[in-house]
Amino acid sequence: MMPNRTERPAAPGRGAPGAGAGAGAGARRGPGGAPNSPSGAPAGGGFGKGTRGRGGTAGAFGKGGAGRGKQRKSKRAKRQELEQMSAPSLGGVSVPRGDGNTIVTMRRGSSITDFADKIEANPAALVTVLFHLGEMATATQSLDEDTFEVLGTELGYKIQVVSPEDEERELLSSFDIDFDAELEAEGDEDLEARPPVVTVMGHVDHGKTRLLDAVRNTKVVEGEHGGITQHIGAYQIQHVHEDTTRAITFIDTPGHEAFTAMRARGAKVTDIAVLVVAADDGVMPQTVEALNHAQAANVPIVVAVNKMDKEGANPDKVKGQLTEYGLVPEEYGGDTMFVHVSALQGMGIDELLEAVLLTADAALDMRANPNKDARGIAIEANLDRGRGAVATVLVQSGTLKVGDTIVAGTAHGRVRAMFDENGDVITEAGPSRPVQVLGLSNVPRAGDTFFVTDDERTGRQIAGKREAADRNAALAKRRKRISLEDFDQAVADGKVDTLNLILKGDVSGAVEALEDSLLKIDVGEGVQLRVIHRGVGAITQNDVNLATVDNAIIIGFNVKPAERVADLAEREGVDMRFYSVIYGAIDDIELALKGMLKPEYEEVQLGTAEVREVFRSSKFGNIAGSIVRSGVIRRNTRARVLRDGKVIGDNLSVDSLKRFKDDATEVRTDFECGIGLGSFNDVKEGDTIETFEMREKPRV
Repeated sequence: MMPNRTERPAAPGRGAPGAGAGAGAGARRGPGGAPNSPSGAPAGGGFGKGTRGRGGTAGAFGKGGAGRGKQRKSKRAKRQELEQMSAPSLGGVSVPRGDGNTIVTMRRGSSITDFADKIEANPAALVTVLFHLGEMATATQSLDEDTFEVLGTELGYKIQVVSPEDEERELLSSFDIDFDAELEAEGDEDLEARPPVVTVMGHVDHGKTRLLDAVRNTKVVEGEHGGITQHIGAYQIQHVHEDTTRAITFIDTPGHEAFTAMRARGAKVTDIAVLVVAADDGVMPQTVEALNHAQAANVPIVVAVNKMDKEGANPDKVKGQLTEYGLVPEEYGGDTMFVHVSALQGMGIDELLEAVLLTADAALDMRANPNKDARGIAIEANLDRGRGAVATVLVQSGTLKVGDTIVAGTAHGRVRAMFDENGDVITEAGPSRPVQVLGLSNVPRAGDTFFVTDDERTGRQIAGKREAADRNAALAKRRKRISLEDFDQAVADGKVDTLNLILKGDVSGAVEALEDSLLKIDVGEGVQLRVIHRGVGAITQNDVNLATVDNAIIIGFNVKPAERVADLAEREGVDMRFYSVIYGAIDDIELALKGMLKPEYEEVQLGTAEVREVFRSSKFGNIAGSIVRSGVIRRNTRARVLRDGKVIGDNLSVDSLKRFKDDATEVRTDFECGIGLGSFNDVKEGDTIETFEMREKPRV
């Protein structure tokens, strides 16, 4: 038995002894009330106000103890409550809202975290909001413009994704590079005359490359596949007229419609466009397309009416047709110069060059500042096995020198060597000069701008940031297409049928043009084409591994697989197709998407056997006792029987194959065997049995 405790009077501010849970801190007894209290009613403190009580209603003499629910709020709690009131709840979370007119600028491929930093919100809250809007994304995942627009509209913000030009300007400004300010600072005394840059455009097979061949006395046409120029080339020629020599730079753009993107780049970097139209053919679709590109770029046009030596040449018809598109000849009262030429005969070449120079002098300010760091455009680039990345660049202003550190797109490096169009080594290149450059870290894209930086570290940082921005932009675009994770479910639901492609080519311009043309193929609802990777150079093991994971087809354009890659592709079942003419690839892919591409098969002979003796069996029919003369005889393959060189039985089946009394899967050369051809029993000694199989024929 426990001794009784001495009862003490309650201290001020404390509950009475034995008070319930609602009394002061001195409560020790009872689950709910004062001792001997049948109702368990809460008691107040003895003398104080019960402020330390946990819910007591009143003190004995004071104003009663308010519990914790009645405490005064702290300043932090009030501020949080105010913020929650000003940030309405959406999807169970509180996010700051805009007024509907607040503009937020975002870079391409930005993530939810980037948007949260702009509006000072919690990224996790925005992820929740986006989930309630029907989109699932992580905080660091790149989002496309449509997703940002939906999220911004819901939160009261107007999302503006900056253009690539503004993004590039913002990137360079972070390195204290401002080309616009440099141009404004230049005066007339800094500018010097430069050669005009001329782009040759027109319909396929209208003689553009042969015209340049006549201008620069080379044999480019003989090396083209299918009569189509596959690459962009840049050349500078010296034109002599009346004891004066002037340089003219020519850019040869491919004329096939598939190279629309490359031809558009040519119109942007050029001063004058020479539109080649065949006098016997007239204006064709690609002619109009090239004309639209030149006019959109606000480039003066000189028309070369080619093939004037052929029968049926009608230059007046060409002039009349082009008048409908705004090119009015000078003799008709217009301002467009038309020159009659024959590239094959070398007729009218001097007149064409004169027309180019007259147009340049009359319509253009052909001046640039050569006394500064170089800037320009990458016309073409390829990967050379011995020399690495080789880029053909056109200097637009400044002077490019050997040893300069340049940035071209996502590529950077120090210029180790420069070559002109003839392969001769040069040490510097001024405005309007096309040169081949060695020393870049990787292959730039056709149309990428290049400029000289102060040091290699700066160039590497700029290239790295460009590459990260391009990667984020590509990831954002990829979200619009079906992804690998939900592809199987989408196919099972019958929602989509996607053809994945990997494109590899010898030069970047051809790869871009091929991708551009393939993505324009329209095959109707429910069918998609997805280019999961593109690159320059031979097909590698990484390409095959990627194709294995994504179930893709590899398209090789003027390239072949590297060592042991073909064996890996065959082992993994990856389909590789190779082309040297671009429209062959386009036609095959379009037919495949439409379900019309049927495989082509060819017969491959496996082996031959000579019948030595015929055994008759009541169960298996006649068995041909034979000796294998060449190749291998396999069971369950197709066969034919020849007698005296004539086929007496064709498309038969090797139903049984035995070595003595044992069944065999195959029998090789110089071994004896018994061959059963099913119901075909017309076999005699001396007959020859050929076995073969049908294999899919690779496309060329």
